[in-house]
Amino acid sequence: MKQGMIVAEIGLFWQQRDARERRWLSIGMVSILLALIYLIFINPALSNKAILEKAIPQLRQQVAEMAVMSSQYAKMAVEMSSDVPPVTREVVEASLLRRGIKAQTLTSADDIVRLQVTSVAYVNIMEWLLEMQKAARLTVEEAKFTALTEVGQVGVVVTLKQQKSAL
Repeated sequence: MKQGMIVAEIGLFWQQRDARERRWLSIGMVSILLALIYLIFINPALSNKAILEKAIPQLRQQVAEMAVMSSQYAKMAVEMSSDVPPVTREVVEASLLRRGIKAQTLTSADDIVRLQVTSVAYVNIMEWLLEMQKAARLTVEEAKFTALTEVGQVGVVVTLKQQKSAL
């Protein structure tokens, strides 16, 4: 009922205007309608398009980096799937000897290596651990480092475990 009254009032208002006023009001309403359509639909689409066009080179660079990482991962997976011979006491002793590290005690059983060194340079033992991690897939299970009075020297008790292929 109220809508009918509103429509009737608008119709009466429209009829009271002469042709020239109706034309200008029509042009004004169409202009407002077009402005609203532009502001609501077209302008956001154009601005988002510009933002995306700026982002595309960066996204392509990220895709290229991800592709490189993916190929590196595939190569690493193949390398990691290859069987590593079981670690032996002789292999560990030889690698320690190359680094000039003298082990107080050394045991190797199954996939576990236990090592005690009374005095060694910290940098030297860390480099040896990295070498063993890469060469024999030994990871540190337990480690105890004791700082000695000499600068850079430590006492080490470490337990290493050889990681087997998951395949």
